[in-house]
Amino acid sequence: MPIYIRISLNNDRMEYPSGQTVHIEHWDDKGQKAVRTKEAKTVNSVLTTLKADINQAISQLQISKTEVTLDLLRSMLKGEAVKEEHTFLKVAQAHNESFKQQVGKKYSNGSYKNYKTTLKYLLEFVPEYSGKKDIPLKAVNYKFCEAYFTYLTTKKNCNVNGANKQIQRVKKLVNYAIRLGYIQSNPMDTFSIEFVPVHKVALTMEEINTLAGLDLKRQVLIDVRDVFLLQCYTGLSYSDIRQLTREHVQAGNGGYWIRMKRQKTGVSFAVPLLPMAVSIVEKYLPNSAAKAPLLHVLSNQKMNENLKVLQELASIPKNLTTHLARHSFATTITLSNGVPIETVSRMLGHTKLTTTQVYAKVLDTKIGADMALLSKKLNPSQTTD
Repeated sequence: MPIYIRISLNNDRMEYPSGQTVHIEHWDDKGQKAVRTKEAKTVNSVLTTLKADINQAISQLQISKTEVTLDLLRSMLKGEAVKEEHTFLKVAQAHNESFKQQVGKKYSNGSYKNYKTTLKYLLEFVPEYSGKKDIPLKAVNYKFCEAYFTYLTTKKNCNVNGANKQIQRVKKLVNYAIRLGYIQSNPMDTFSIEFVPVHKVALTMEEINTLAGLDLKRQVLIDVRDVFLLQCYTGLSYSDIRQLTREHVQAGNGGYWIRMKRQKTGVSFAVPLLPMAVSIVEKYLPNSAAKAPLLHVLSNQKMNENLKVLQELASIPKNLTTHLARHSFATTITLSNGVPIETVSRMLGHTKLTTTQVYAKVLDTKIGADMALLSKKLNPSQTTD
């Protein structure tokens, strides 16, 4: 009978012929060697040499800190040149380094920070998941995604949408490896991502006016309120209003406009200033340098801390955050007052109309008013109280 070499690794195995034969009666199954035959010494010597070759190959891979796989062992035992093993975390790190070089050109710093967080989570999760420091790209499959999603929603306390965002970035990391030619297809394609619809909260006009009418003594609260209200009146995001300078405020078409590019996407946008916004901007224009920030914008954490104080002073039940102001512009200031959604989308700097349509979903009162107007047009004789 021919004697085969079998190598088992991680529930997988490969077999290949040793080139030796032995009569079944002369084989010690327990000792895995030939016995009671004059050829036994030669057969066992060959088998010992083959085992030594396998152990040497494993040692070389471990010394080079390359993960031991059956494919690599097969290549080494055949005497073939071993190609560099491209592993998941190495690719993720390379992606982030490349991404970092394009911040401010092709990508925003905010997007880079998101990928840094993703890499941080993966560096914690992968060793816990696999028992190894890194894993092959093909191991980032459905099973991996399912375990990573559970990890994010339990140990990292991410909500469903937050966890899905992380999975999305993992998919982009694997696609990056595909573009580099490291693998041919994405092993996590079968894992579906389903975002939970989010109800966008916005301030009412009454709540905005209450904030504007507060009699404040502390300068820090005055500064924070001005920033927040200007966001409400223009739709500027926190990252955009931090970058706002007097150069972005331009006169034309009968009034002031803010013209700039979104920090997040690099998309250009223009917003004509409402009278309430003009009164805030004119307060800061005389004393501002050309390229210096126009308003006194604190860190996002400090902004939100002071917004909590303003929330209590104005007795507003909603949780005031810098992003709530952008929601309020989209719904209360514009869409609720009949501004077409296409116009609102352009002012917000959205690249897709579907992004803006999220705000339109909460305007039940606007839908009711529009239908009442339609009803009146269809029935001119109908009168209402």
